[in-house]
Order: sequence, then structure tokens, then C-alpha cells
Amino acid sequence: MPPRTIKICAGIAFAACSITAQAADLPSRRIEPALPLPPAFTWTGFYVGAQAGWAQTRTELTAGAAIAGRAAVASLPSLDKNGAAVGLMVGYNYQIGQLVLGGEIDGSALITGKQRHTALTGDFITAHTNWVGSARLRVGYAFDRFMIYATGGLALAAPKSTVTGTGYSYGAGDSAQLGWTLGAGAEYAITNNWIAGLEYRYSQFQEDTYAYPAGVGGLGIVGFKHQLSTNQVIGRLLYKF
Repeated sequence: MPPRTIKICAGIAFAACSITAQAADLPSRRIEPALPLPPAFTWTGFYVGAQAGWAQTRTELTAGAAIAGRAAVASLPSLDKNGAAVGLMVGYNYQIGQLVLGGEIDGSALITGKQRHTALTGDFITAHTNWVGSARLRVGYAFDRFMIYATGGLALAAPKSTVTGTGYSYGAGDSAQLGWTLGAGAEYAITNNWIAGLEYRYSQFQEDTYAYPAGVGGLGIVGFKHQLSTNQVIGRLLYKF
């Protein structure tokens, strides 16, 4: 082999060895594995929870005519009483995009005390409501973990009125009455399971007419109409499964 050819081959071999050596000295490029992304939050699922807050009961008493001839009560006021509501609820949400549809059942004990009015006849009229409940639909709009919503449906309560006079006492009501309720609220998912919220609701219940015997002044049997409504502002704490 000619000397010139030998030199060329030797140069090529030397260059190849140098490139291999330099490549061996380069740090290896390690591809870090991609971290799994946390699952996106969804409002879909069953939940249970507790609620507590302010409650107001308003009893509208409308005077009724006396069957014995003249009006027993000339006028009656609206009896308002402020207090607290404490209760439990269970519900389900289903999320479609940012729209959240759901249903909820709740019940609350009312700690509002008795409302009292002295009628012109001298009778004492008291009104008292121990509990309220509802079965409602909810429609919400979610901004990831924050949601605003409107709610409405059937309401249930057991208002009671009592008329007390000289030598007699007559109780009216104390049975469940149907009504309707509307409200709105906002909720925030603190974690994937725990949700906190605030809600306002107004409820109105069916009107009942009560008649009772009154011996004052020979009035005979008299009557009045009774209608309950409530306002509630409640904080909510939910656990979503």
C-alpha cells in the first residue's frame, strides 16, 4: 500500500477514535419522567352536610269574622321572630361543562321562640314553629372550585298557633304544612371532598283558617287566618363522596 494511502487511513482512524472518546466524555441526557397531573375537580357526586345560621319566622294573622255577629279581632299584626336554624342535608350534583345540576333534601330545627300578640278581645295569640324542611332542585355555574347557584322547590313546616283567654286555651296547627321555597348561594371546594358555602332562602307556607269558641263578651265562635313565612341565611359544610 502506498505511503500516502497509509497516512490517509491512519488519519481517518485517529479522527474516529477522537470523536468516540469525546462522545463518551459527554454527560448523558436523562429524560425525567413526566409527573402525573392531579385530577381536575368535578362537582359530580353525592354529598352530605350540616348547616347553621340566622332564621326569621313571620306569622301573618288575618282577622276573621265572628259567626255570632261581629268581628272578634279588629286587626292583627305580622309577628316576626329572629333566631337560629341548625340542620342537616343530603344531595347530589351532576356537572356538564360548567353547568351543575342537582337536587337536595334538608331539614332544620328552628330556635326562634314564641311570637305573642294580645288581641282586642283580651285573648293572647302565640305562634311557634319548631322545624322546617325542603326538597329542592339546584342549578349552578362553576368556575372550577367555586360555584354560584339558584335553588327552589317544595317546603315543609309545622307552625302552631295558640289562643288563650280567661278560662280556655285553644291550639291550632302543629301539623305539617306544604309551601314553596326559593333561594341562591355560593360554594367553594376547599379540597376534592370538603365544600363550604353560604345560602339565602325564602319560604312561604299555605294559609290556614282557624275557628275557636270565645266567651268574652258573648262573641261565640270567632276565627283568624294564619300564614307562615321564613327567611334563612345559613352557612353550609358539605362532604362530597
